[in-house]
Amino acid sequence: MPGDEAPGEPESGVSELLDAIAGRTGPWRSFVYAPNGNVNAGSVHGGQGVHNQRTDEPRASRPSRVREGPIPQEEVTAAAFGFAEPAWFTAARAELDRGLLFLAGRSGSGRHTAALNLLRAECGSGAPLRALDSLTELDSWQPTDASARGYVVAGLFPSRPLGAGVLGHVRSLLSGVGARMVIVLPDDTALLRRLEQDLHVTVVRCEPPPPAAVFGSQFEAAVPDQRERDRLLGALGRRELGELLVPELLPAEVVELVGALVAADGDATALGDLRDRLSYRAEREVPPLMEKLRDDPDALSFLLAACVYEGADYRIVREEADRLLDLSDGCLAATLPATDSQGVETAERPNPDFVFRRSLTELLHAVQASRQPRQIRTAGTFGHSVEPVVFVRHRQAETVLRHVWREYGRLADLVVRWLREVSWDDGLTGPVGRVMGMAASWGGGRRALRHIQPLAGSERTTGRVIAAHALGIAAQDPVLVAEVRYRLRQWSHAASPDLRTTVGLACGTEFGLARPDVALHLLRTLVFGLRTRDGQDSGESQVRVAVQAAVTTLFQAGNEENVFGRIREWLSADQADTEGILFLFAQLLRSPRWFTRQLADDTPEGELITDLIRQALNNDSSFDATCGALLGWADGAQWDPTSRRAVENLFADLAESMRSGEFRLFVEMDQKEADGRVGRDIARASLDRWRSGGQEEAA
Repeated sequence: MPGDEAPGEPESGVSELLDAIAGRTGPWRSFVYAPNGNVNAGSVHGGQGVHNQRTDEPRASRPSRVREGPIPQEEVTAAAFGFAEPAWFTAARAELDRGLLFLAGRSGSGRHTAALNLLRAECGSGAPLRALDSLTELDSWQPTDASARGYVVAGLFPSRPLGAGVLGHVRSLLSGVGARMVIVLPDDTALLRRLEQDLHVTVVRCEPPPPAAVFGSQFEAAVPDQRERDRLLGALGRRELGELLVPELLPAEVVELVGALVAADGDATALGDLRDRLSYRAEREVPPLMEKLRDDPDALSFLLAACVYEGADYRIVREEADRLLDLSDGCLAATLPATDSQGVETAERPNPDFVFRRSLTELLHAVQASRQPRQIRTAGTFGHSVEPVVFVRHRQAETVLRHVWREYGRLADLVVRWLREVSWDDGLTGPVGRVMGMAASWGGGRRALRHIQPLAGSERTTGRVIAAHALGIAAQDPVLVAEVRYRLRQWSHAASPDLRTTVGLACGTEFGLARPDVALHLLRTLVFGLRTRDGQDSGESQVRVAVQAAVTTLFQAGNEENVFGRIREWLSADQADTEGILFLFAQLLRSPRWFTRQLADDTPEGELITDLIRQALNNDSSFDATCGALLGWADGAQWDPTSRRAVENLFADLAESMRSGEFRLFVEMDQKEADGRVGRDIARASLDRWRSGGQEEAA
């Protein structure tokens, strides 16, 4: 129940649980849970929306999200000013000559500048260029300016992975207007590997030229006269210039150095002052400055105020510093005063609330860990940046935790209590579950799983997700696997919906993926256990959602034929929950690859799929989900021959009968805004026959 969740923990649906249980099992996958909602999650043309209304009522389409605008010529000229061609530039031009280039690099590497110069070199110095942001849906994009010769796309929309059909579609559009496109990507290893393996494209890595090369090109552009350049360098000295041009210097920092050198105009005194002001040198000087001010609360508050209000009147800076000092409530003081609030003499001691007590660098050094360079991760709906903490020595984390668990019993109990209260976050539940699962083998004995069972019966979704991950890890121990299976069988029959929810979640994590037959047997128990209970109860609803997430995960993990066969068995069983099972089947249709392959090749499974789709269309509880999935197939099949053949075969078979489900689907297909939908002609022809009396509605 929502009231049972911890503060700040969201109500969990299928999409959230898929994110959580996939945290240690594979990449994020899109999934939509929308009872009584018609949701199109496939590739679309002309927008998508959710509607709950009669099929004969008009619907307004939502325009696609395309955020695009012209790139000012001044920006292109500025990017070309002093540009130093990197070693990969020629190869990138050859790739761009084919129409489309993927350019990846870390933040600050000059990706955008390089992209503009590539387009400038390929399209001409004065050619109009346009920019598209990362929210642009390329499957619905169309060139809007016939004069534009080049496009820069700032990343890919995270929740809509680029497919081969969309890629071919974009290439053909660019070829038709004689334009080029550069898609600028973050240095995300998983994203780049997926593009190279799935789409067979060449991703060019943007490695900036050496700082010396960037400096030479920028300096020559800023000061064309050689004698003038020599005069300016005379105030700095060749040796000191070499010390400043360290290998890790980014292009933007080199430009800053050139600007400082030109601004000094050969004045050694002014240059010395400017040298101290260079931002990349300031970063090295901050730690000593903080150490110097460590015991001075007044100076610390003034430092922070000056950083925020740099350039403001000194009176404002001083007032804000005093206000910050008052608000700090003593946390800017390194030590507590020698007298307490009553004036009693006490020994001076360190302040535990001091905010500058230990720096991150000190803590990392103390535990022999390091902070990795900034990475961009695109798992989920939005991309986000991380700077991961890793240990210097391999497997040090596991070794430390195992030592603590075995050697310090009370500390182990504290760790368990700490981890049980972790907040809801799919990035945290996976690692916590892994530790909990490994701890089962560290402790051993008859009580190896005792710290997991309270989590399995927790009223918090977070606790149940952690328990599911922990059971999957524990089951990797050949000694514990029998006990894990025994516990899950017991809990699948339990009266507590919390325990049964944990069983469903575990079937979608490491435990279930390694043992799909066992997982599907447990899921059958849960499905048929729901029919004797109130399905509207919030606890039972969570069991149902967990089952849907687990079945979807198993299906997407390569067990398509097994999962499909089990669903057919469940439907044919006595007293089966037909509506619930058909709705579960409808959710699987949103992962269409296996279904479309069977339908396209007219396999025996294809006939069974058609029969089950027909049954789901003619069931009120599963119609909306089934219809939405099939509309997604029809839209996405525009650029894929296999999907096109599958949709045409399916719709031709469905047209042979015109019960209410097929009729409603074909009415949806006949919407005027859905130009290019595969199977639309079949739907229209069937509707025309029905309206002319040539085909009667099946009973």
